[in-house]
Amino acid sequence: MHEETTLLVNAIDGLRQEPNYFKDYAFPIASAFFTSILGAGIAYLTLRHQEGIQIEKDKMDAANKWILSAEEARATLLAIKGNYHGELSENPLQRLAAIPSILFHASPIAEGYQDLSFVVPNSEEDGERYHKWSQIPRIRSMVSNYNYILKLWEQRNGINQEFKEQLLKHYVDKAYATLSLYDTVAALGQAKVVILMDLTERLIKLTDDLIVEFDNFLSEFPAYAKTKIQVKRLKRYGSIMTYSNNGNQKLLDLLVKSPEVDFKPFEPLFGESSESIKNRHLNGYEE
Repeated sequence: MHEETTLLVNAIDGLRQEPNYFKDYAFPIASAFFTSILGAGIAYLTLRHQEGIQIEKDKMDAANKWILSAEEARATLLAIKGNYHGELSENPLQRLAAIPSILFHASPIAEGYQDLSFVVPNSEEDGERYHKWSQIPRIRSMVSNYNYILKLWEQRNGINQEFKEQLLKHYVDKAYATLSLYDTVAALGQAKVVILMDLTERLIKLTDDLIVEFDNFLSEFPAYAKTKIQVKRLKRYGSIMTYSNNGNQKLLDLLVKSPEVDFKPFEPLFGESSESIKNRHLNGYEE
């Protein structure tokens, strides 16, 4: 019995391990520390990844918003021009009579350009040739002129309505489109005729220029914006919207600028040379 007890004690002593301070104390602490560091690192990288995706989403949303706004503006201008396209001669009086009061409902484009900052080249690209649609001032000019022209068309509608009413009072049984300059001035006065004629020509020119500008924006901006967005990271989110005229002949016809006006016979009415009048209208669009 004594021998069995001795053997049992020896067996228990054999199972007893020498204390290992690294294994028993340092390793658990280090393991917990590095596990925390790893978790924090994974969380940080995940957050950065999500932030990066959100930034690219914001870029794409901003690009598509501006593309949609530009398409809506172009459609409005094309609809306005459709009221007189193909009806204009070189005679400013005929042009004035050919363009009716145009009813339309269009909202101005909100001029908030901060979300387009991503298209501006960074300092590393200073040596490169800038794309024209990387210039916020050009986009601002296009939008500002569009908002301005909406007000001008509304203003002309009011003046044109008064113009018709005055002519009807003076020439009830005569179509005002066949009236001479003398008849028109006699009914309305020289100042009103000059104002309406000048406003009409300014609108014809500015509308043509803006249609071309918006069409160019829709053709070139989407491809340029795409180079500033990491689209591979957004495969499940969407894509940049694109537009094409698709050989639409009616649309292509409206992109052709209206015939030039000839102010030569009307120089006495304006009190200045036809070249001076023409230059004033040419400067109507700011780029």
